[in-house]
Amino acid sequence: MRNEDTATERRHHVATAGATDFLTETHLEGQEHGRVALRALAGRLSVSPPAVSRMAQRMARRGLVKREGACGLALTEQGLRIAMRALRKRRIFEVFLVRQLGYGWHEVYPVAAPVSNTLDDELVERMYQRLGHPARCPHGDPIPGLDGSIAQPPSRALSELGEGERGVIGRIGSHDSEMLRYLNSIGIRPGVPLMVVARAPFSGPLRARLGEGDHAYDQALGVELASRVWVEPASAFA
Repeated sequence: MRNEDTATERRHHVATAGATDFLTETHLEGQEHGRVALRALAGRLSVSPPAVSRMAQRMARRGLVKREGACGLALTEQGLRIAMRALRKRRIFEVFLVRQLGYGWHEVYPVAAPVSNTLDDELVERMYQRLGHPARCPHGDPIPGLDGSIAQPPSRALSELGEGERGVIGRIGSHDSEMLRYLNSIGIRPGVPLMVVARAPFSGPLRARLGEGDHAYDQALGVELASRVWVEPASAFA
């Protein structure tokens, strides 16, 4: 009998974790693109569009999401609270992996994402205390407060900056492992100061000067990569 109970609890946990992932990715997709298309959400979750549509219907019945237009989706207030709580746990755990276990900032997402929702709330808060109340995850994204509030500093995509404009890399808007590994290998990471020194016309590549003083160097970036690098005023990055 106990084995049956355990199996039931395990199925319930998986369903809950799946719903939390759905809500979290819905929020992130809306944050990055302004609206949430079901096909784009399917790509983020690595499932088929019909599977996302079925999940959206279940979440709507639970009052966690609502439809926007023919193919759009938005979180309700309750759904947003769940997503913010999950993001807080994930991002705190990512900081823990980097500072305490020696992971690279570009390595933590695939480690943290599958397990962070399973962590005990009190355990995560103790991590947060021990880590000194970090404000951001290793990718530069702000960590939501316990009340779900989130301080999003002003930023612009590197692809939008003109020649001579400068700032500090605030966050990297991607969780693609290969992309993050490449960006890290060329010195593109949160906290690095930069200045755009040249831009090719017609959406061509740009050249950014990374770092300052004697250690500065120039690095070329295509528009696609540059659009994932978010730059903040130096005063905003902490």
